[in-house]
Amino acid sequence: MENFYEKLEYLSKGYVDSAYKNMSVSLLASIRNGNFKKSKELAKECFVSESTVTKFSKYLGFSGYREMIFILKEDHDSFFAKKITKKNKNFSTLIEWISLHDKFIDQLCKAIKVKNVQVNIFCSYQLEESVSLLNKLLLSFDIDSKILYQNVLFANTKISKPSVNIIFFSGRDNETLEIFLEEINKNKKQTKNFLVISEKQKNKVKFECEKIQFSQDHSFINRNLSVMMMCHEIANKLVL
Repeated sequence: MENFYEKLEYLSKGYVDSAYKNMSVSLLASIRNGNFKKSKELAKECFVSESTVTKFSKYLGFSGYREMIFILKEDHDSFFAKKITKKNKNFSTLIEWISLHDKFIDQLCKAIKVKNVQVNIFCSYQLEESVSLLNKLLLSFDIDSKILYQNVLFANTKISKPSVNIIFFSGRDNETLEIFLEEINKNKKQTKNFLVISEKQKNKVKFECEKIQFSQDHSFINRNLSVMMMCHEIANKLVL
């Protein structure tokens, strides 16, 4: 079929025959939008006879117009069905992940609603963009929240009031973050930890925490989307 599509593209440039050019342009449009015309409709649109449409189909390697349209429809439906299925699967996986960890999000929201609590957000480098959204969300609810980036961690080792640490642990280059978290968790009475971690990193964390894992999808894009969807769920729970 690849040769057929190449031939169709070539004919649409008008190098051979103007009638074939018009029919090729129309067919290419049909391939894009899925609206395949009957032989009579194509003939009328391109100002040719139906016999010319049949000759055109045979020129492209088919027994006739009906066979050509049948194969084009199959190709179109197969291609777009795969795209839609993959898209829906990715999105449904994220929704399922949020639903699976509803209890974790509930506990987190209850912890950050406590009066005079300091919320500290930590993250691996690959999640900085989505974590920034979470911080803005919490600030919009008048929650005392801040992001502690890895390059300034050890300037913030003293925690003077009860705190909730929200930690996103994924990707590489987490050694500094790991050491810092162990240090601040020596004072367990003042600290509650909520950890979202990737499968490969799960054995690195030794301190006490509520913990969930990212899905098995190792794409940093999907992990950022997971954090964003978590933001949406947190926002819904905070307004209740």
